[in-house]
Amino acid sequence: MKKLIALALLLCLVTGLCACGSDAATPTTTVPATEETTENVTEATTEGSDVADGMAVYTVTVVDEGGNPISGAFVQICKDDCFPGSTDENGVATFTRPESEGYKISFISLPVGYDYAGEETEFYYEGDAKELTISLKAVA
Repeated sequence: MKKLIALALLLCLVTGLCACGSDAATPTTTVPATEETTENVTEATTEGSDVADGMAVYTVTVVDEGGNPISGAFVQICKDDCFPGSTDENGVATFTRPESEGYKISFISLPVGYDYAGEETEFYYEGDAKELTISLKAVA
C-alpha cells in the first residue's frame, strides 16, 4: 500500500512539473550579461522596420568627449528587467522595448581606455525621449 501511495505521489509530482511552463513574453529571471549573451540580442533600427503596436525603438549613442563614436561598449537597458547590447561602429546600440517611461541605460563594461565623463553611472531617458547620448572620457 505504501508503495502504491509513493508511486501515486511521484506521478502527481512529475505531472505537475511537466505542466509547469514559462511564458516566453514574460521573463522571470535576468541572465547576467556577458560578451556571449550580447551576440544574441535582437536589435532593430527605425529604417525599414515595423515596430509592433505598443513597442518603441530606444537608442543610446556612446561618444568620446570630441563627439567621436565608440564601438564595442557593452550597455544594458533596464526597467523591470535588463537587456544587454553593444554599440556598433557608429557608437549606437538599439533596443526594441515596450513603450514606457523610466528606462535607464547602464554600462555592463566600459570600453578599454575610457571612463565616465561625469559622476553618473546610470543614464535615464527624459520624458518620452527615445534617444540618449552618453559621453565618455579617454584615460591615459
